[in-house]
Amino acid sequence: MSSHILVPFDDSDPAHRALRYTFETFPDTEITVLTVICEIGAIDAPKQLSPEEDTGSFSEEAKQRLTVAEEIADEYSISIQTVYEVGPPGQIITEYADTEDVDQIIMGSHERTGIARIIVGSVSETVSRRTSSPVTTIQ
Repeated sequence: MSSHILVPFDDSDPAHRALRYTFETFPDTEITVLTVICEIGAIDAPKQLSPEEDTGSFSEEAKQRLTVAEEIADEYSISIQTVYEVGPPGQIITEYADTEDVDQIIMGSHERTGIARIIVGSVSETVSRRTSSPVTTIQ
């Protein structure tokens, strides 16, 4: 059984399902919910910005997402750790998992296909290929 699970959370339906799956399957495990804010298409988008460097625009979005995750955790009476970062989601999730001693990643997958997958990419696929942690994807 995993002792530290990372659940990337972007407030999408697949992310909600992944979070609920985690709570139902691993109720007694340390769970960290990570949200990554990425300003897609912005020329001056930061490669990675720490929460301390954030002037407020990113932190508000992150706080909204993490509040939703905490509300879901409360439904299950589960305590979670929350954290947010700014940058490319696949890279940030992978780096976080590798540096924070994560035993497993459980994340939602949007299951993009065709041109959408080429243009937008698949964060879950990127994470699966780059991390040393096992990854479970929930659709």
